[in-house]
Amino acid sequence: MAVIKHKDQRVGVLIDAQNLYHSAKNLYSCKVNFGAVLGHAVAERKLIRALAYVISTESGDETTFFEALTKTGIETKTKDLQVFYGGQKKADWDVGIAVDAIRMAPKLDTIILVTGDGDFTPLVEYLKFNEGVQVEVVSFGQSTSSKLKEVTDAFLDLSLEPQKFLINYRPQFQQRKEPRVATIPQAPKPLTTKAPIASTQAPAQPIVKTEETMRNLGEQKGVRKSFPKKAVKPKQ
Repeated sequence: MAVIKHKDQRVGVLIDAQNLYHSAKNLYSCKVNFGAVLGHAVAERKLIRALAYVISTESGDETTFFEALTKTGIETKTKDLQVFYGGQKKADWDVGIAVDAIRMAPKLDTIILVTGDGDFTPLVEYLKFNEGVQVEVVSFGQSTSSKLKEVTDAFLDLSLEPQKFLINYRPQFQQRKEPRVATIPQAPKPLTTKAPIASTQAPAQPIVKTEETMRNLGEQKGVRKSFPKKAVKPKQ
């Protein structure tokens, strides 16, 4: 069933920045153009609020990234990276995104989740059947949960046009070569020798033509032939 997108729809966009960032890095070694993603996802509808959920590290290198998001009209929610004893690190916004989506649902017609994480499948089902809102998912198809694709009302695959949603995207053109046609050696054709037809009749005996036989044949045809008599050797 095709979803309806009209200009009066109130839309809220929740962006799982970490998920989208790592997907683009692993698939294309590029950074995401979040402004382009937002504009294409909203599709000229009435944007009420757009939130990006990000993780801040100790180095603080994300400042420029946060400023770029703000310029495109995206609010940022930050959470510090938790480092546990032994070096284990943890940082996710799954619960925070789910809570905000449920809180915003009564004031929206459509909620767009920009993520490919299959953990949001129960959230999509809840928003559709309990809140009655239209739920759309935006992410890269190769790294998106198949279950999440099934339950959403509409899925926007960023992989179909990566040049629109990635910064400095350069497709890797493979050098075109003429395909080599493999010549398969043909097996030699079997010699088709006709087998002798077996006959049930006895082989014909060769006809020995004697002088008497030849004389009789000549008489039947009206021709008489004189055959020389055998020379009789004198008795010694």
